[in-house]
Formats: sequence, structure tokens, C-alpha cells
Amino acid sequence: MAGWGKADNKTASGTIELAADGAVTGTSTAFTTEAAVGDVLTANSIDFRITAIASDTACTVVDADTAGATIVAQSAGASYALSEKPSLVGNSVGGYTSENIHGVDTNEMAANKTVEGAAHTGWNHVRTVGSRKIVETLVAMSKNGITGDAEDVVFEDYLITIDTQPADDSSATGDAVTFSVAASITGTGGTLTYQWQESTDAGVTFTNRAATGVYSDVTTDTLAISDNTGLDANQYRCIVSATGADSVTSDAATLTEA
Repeated sequence: MAGWGKADNKTASGTIELAADGAVTGTSTAFTTEAAVGDVLTANSIDFRITAIASDTACTVVDADTAGATIVAQSAGASYALSEKPSLVGNSVGGYTSENIHGVDTNEMAANKTVEGAAHTGWNHVRTVGSRKIVETLVAMSKNGITGDAEDVVFEDYLITIDTQPADDSSATGDAVTFSVAASITGTGGTLTYQWQESTDAGVTFTNRAATGVYSDVTTDTLAISDNTGLDANQYRCIVSATGADSVTSDAATLTEA
């Protein structure tokens, strides 16, 4: 691959078996066309770096993070991913709880600039010490950017914000009532989904509401209740989600039969 690759998630066909000596045996793989020497092969959240490719079904790897580290063998049928991310170079300071390199694309930049502290799109080195996080941009990319960005829980594709919380409702017994939430999403192309929940024990536990009986629109931004009889003191909240984002739960609103 080039000195600085830009593909964070390359096509990775088939499955693999990895021996303790670093020999990878593939099943229905295509290493000669899909991978390159220097790429990172990730299996079970462990990064290995490819040092040689013998055929479509055979390659050799070493630990990508620590030179000379023991290879953690992977059983036949293991799924894997390929990436061009840079080598993780150890530092002399040490003491970090964890560290990794993540590809950050434009959507993730927009969603995480203030949350995770990444200063630029591209390859970002993330180190944690307890609750403290240090983010360093190793390779900044703008025009062509990171391609095929791999999903991860550090840099989400989108950021969900609840702009208006559900409000308490006090209506006469037998009235129809509604509870609404307003949310927005940072990042282009994300689609919000909704799931309303109900608590009948003063907010100790919540369960998803189904569209049955007096309830409707339980997966929209506005929950509709056609008759509030017998629901006094129940609480309602909404979980707002999107693929590639952390779900956000609204505040709970209380129904009162006045």
C-alpha cells in the first residue's frame, strides 16, 4: 500500500484461521487482490499487520501494536476486517489504559469534534488514561478523505441531540393526550428512529410501548394515547436512535388525570 493509506475498511471476503506463528489460512479469501503487505488485518478486535502474501488463501501477520508480541491464534471460520491504517507506534511515556488508531471521516468529524476532541478528519491516535482522553491527528485528510470508514464506538457517524423534551400532561379523565419529542442529528444522511417507553412504577423501570389498545404512533416523535383513563401517574419517555450513532433517551414526562 501507499505510505499513508486512506481505506479504513477494505473488502474482506471469506473467513480465516490464524496460527500462533502468524500463518493465516483463508477460506474463500482473496488476499492477492483485496489486501496488501502493510495492511492491518483485524480479527476479534485484535489488530495484526500483514507482512507477506503468498496466495489468495495464505498470508503472514505479526502483532500490529507491539513488535515481537505473541500472536493470539484465531480458530477456523473467524471473520476479519482489512484496513490501511498506520502502524501504532509505542511511546516512552506509557501508562495508558488503552490506545488505538481510528479513521475519522467527515461525518464522524462533524459528530465528534467537541465530544471526542478530534481536530481533523484522517487517521487519529486515541489514548486513554483513566477518564482522560488524548486525541492526536497523525494524518490529516480533507479532499479525498478516509474511504470505506469502519464503524467503531469511539467515533460515531452521527450525534443525536434532543432539542425539546416531552412535557408533562394534565388532562381530564377520558381525554386523548400526546407526548412529543424533538431531536436533531449531526452528520449528513442519518435517519432518526423513535421508540416510546412507559413506566407504571414512578420511573423505576421502563418498557417499550407497543401500538395496542389506546396507544398509537409509538415509533414516531409523537406518542398518541386515545384515552387516558387509568393511566394516572404513568411516565413516558422516548429513545431516539440512528444507525451509526449512540442512542439518546429523553426525559420522562408524567401523565396526570385531572
